[in-house]
Amino acid sequence: MDKVTEMVAHMIGIFHITLEEERMRDVYDKFSALKAKDPDLDDTQAVALRFSAKYDLGDFNPGLIYVPFAPAGPFVSSPDPLFFDALFPVWYQSPFYGLAANTVPAAFPLFGAGRPLLTLEPPSSVVVLTYQSAFLYDNDTLRMTDSGIEFVDPAVFLAELQQYEMIATAIAAPVSAKMVAPGETVTEDAIALHAQVGSTAPTTLTGVAATVLHGVDAIGLHVNGEAAEEAPELADLMPAFMAPDDAEETATDDEDASDSTSEDAADDAAADYEFPDPFEGLGGSSTDNSLFEVDEGHLVVSGGNLVVNEVSITTAWLDASVISVMGDVVNLNMISQINVLVDHDLGSIGEVVGSVAMNAATFAFTSTAPVPEEGAEASEDTGDLGLPVNWAVTRIDGDLFSVNQVSQYTFQTDNDIAEITFNGSNTYIGLGDNTVINLTNLSELGFGYDLIVVGGSMISINWINQINVMIDNDTMTYSGMTPTSMLGGDNLLFNGASITSSGVDAYGEMQDNFASAADSFAQGATSINAGLAQDSVFEGIDILRVLYIEGDYTTINWIEQTNVLGDSDQVHLALDDFTAQNGGEVNVITGSNATINLATITDYGVDSNVMVGGEVYDDALLYQAELIDTDADPLGVDMPALASEAVVFLADDMLTPDNGPVDVPIVATAPESTASPDMMQTMLA
Repeated sequence: MDKVTEMVAHMIGIFHITLEEERMRDVYDKFSALKAKDPDLDDTQAVALRFSAKYDLGDFNPGLIYVPFAPAGPFVSSPDPLFFDALFPVWYQSPFYGLAANTVPAAFPLFGAGRPLLTLEPPSSVVVLTYQSAFLYDNDTLRMTDSGIEFVDPAVFLAELQQYEMIATAIAAPVSAKMVAPGETVTEDAIALHAQVGSTAPTTLTGVAATVLHGVDAIGLHVNGEAAEEAPELADLMPAFMAPDDAEETATDDEDASDSTSEDAADDAAADYEFPDPFEGLGGSSTDNSLFEVDEGHLVVSGGNLVVNEVSITTAWLDASVISVMGDVVNLNMISQINVLVDHDLGSIGEVVGSVAMNAATFAFTSTAPVPEEGAEASEDTGDLGLPVNWAVTRIDGDLFSVNQVSQYTFQTDNDIAEITFNGSNTYIGLGDNTVINLTNLSELGFGYDLIVVGGSMISINWINQINVMIDNDTMTYSGMTPTSMLGGDNLLFNGASITSSGVDAYGEMQDNFASAADSFAQGATSINAGLAQDSVFEGIDILRVLYIEGDYTTINWIEQTNVLGDSDQVHLALDDFTAQNGGEVNVITGSNATINLATITDYGVDSNVMVGGEVYDDALLYQAELIDTDADPLGVDMPALASEAVVFLADDMLTPDNGPVDVPIVATAPESTASPDMMQTMLA
């Protein structure tokens, strides 16, 4: 660097230093000005303070003076000396209190001839409305090679599934699906439903096998229209793909055996139990593949879907040993079960297992009267049972009802397209194996009385409607080496329903004293007279519990279950370059699906003597039907023709004169998007 350049650089450096000093000075001046504004605070001085309280804080005293009122009213005398001698101590009769013999103060309420007045809380109405729906669309497309095969659009299978759902609706019992609802017309609606039940006949649609049983013929267990001694075990009917293996069954048996051990042994086992390390496996290698182990060989599962609707309703809500009904009595128990299966498989290899469609229904009504032991003679000497000495009455001004309505609907499609080749030694490809479950469990506990007086009608309806629809039209092809097995079929459609009741109602004519009591209640009475309370039907009861219902007494348990499953798979195996050295067996499962509806209504009560002022409408209906199509043309069944026939069948019902608002859903339209579906949509074709 020459001298001139050095001098210029030196001057520039001095200029920069000077500039920085000026900037710092400017900032420092501002800082000094701000600091000058702050007050100069000295250090805080700690001051020791002492407190003293001359007075203690007492309890809260509002300054009010309360004097209880004296017992109101004069003394009440009883004409029955024996009653009070036994009920109250002698000091109530002492002259020290200035009372005459056999008198008590009004603080002890009396009713009638020395009878203490008892009260009861009335029951309340119960309404439970449950709607459960599940939609699953698992239409997978897997292409691991390009073989040039053209596959059918899954939309075709969706349209077919909706069409068969419509057919299933037409096959169902021709009884209005509108639930009888409490209200002013509940009696008329229930009687109209009884007429429909009584006139129900098997459907005339082509290819449908249907069984209809009425009244006592429907009582007991029936499987696919035939009386049976034992109910089928669902575990024995499950497809092989869903059945537990031997190891699981052995483990279950061991658990059952362990449950029978003593508590001491259980305590010893608990003491010896070693809790697992919660951090075990967290430090494992990233190459650990124990979670992804598969069985030897190659397995493709495009079926194996499980769809379940299950409802259990258990009630012990309201009952009495004697019921007086001024109006009509309607008692209906109905079970309708429908199975529709279409299973056309093309290209199956191996032992084909047929599908199972089963309807199992039970009506059971048992008496609560004690049954003498076998060989023991019934004793006729019942002794002096006595009659009620007191009674408690409660009343409800209006209707009393218990309504449990459960509606479950499941719609699932698993229409897979797969073009597969294998390269590894072991392979598992899962395109199906879905599980969808709707579950409802209701338990209702209520009240028990000795006498229920109903000013209106008594209505009891138990309704179970179950529908299964499954389409499993699979196409299986391969090229090259022959697979070990390619199986469709082995599907299960199961409807299981049970209506059981503990306590049997015996109907009889209305007695005059019960009718008079109902008239008195209708005019505003709040109790009954001794003549009714001490009727012979109440022998053995010390204190009579009475409920009066001004309006109708209605009990409805209504269950509707529908499963719709479409599993039409198209699978092609490209095994041209596959050899046995690549791995073991090659198996394809396109079926092994299960649609299951389970419904149970259990009512606990007592045997009742029902006196009726009007008419009695009592009936039971069992309707079981199925349409099974496992061949190209089963029994002459042609699907398009059957669909048209179903539309006409439904249209005939729709073209009848309108007798009122009847909302009869034909079929829920399956949405093509993933948005929430509208359950109120319907379709005709």
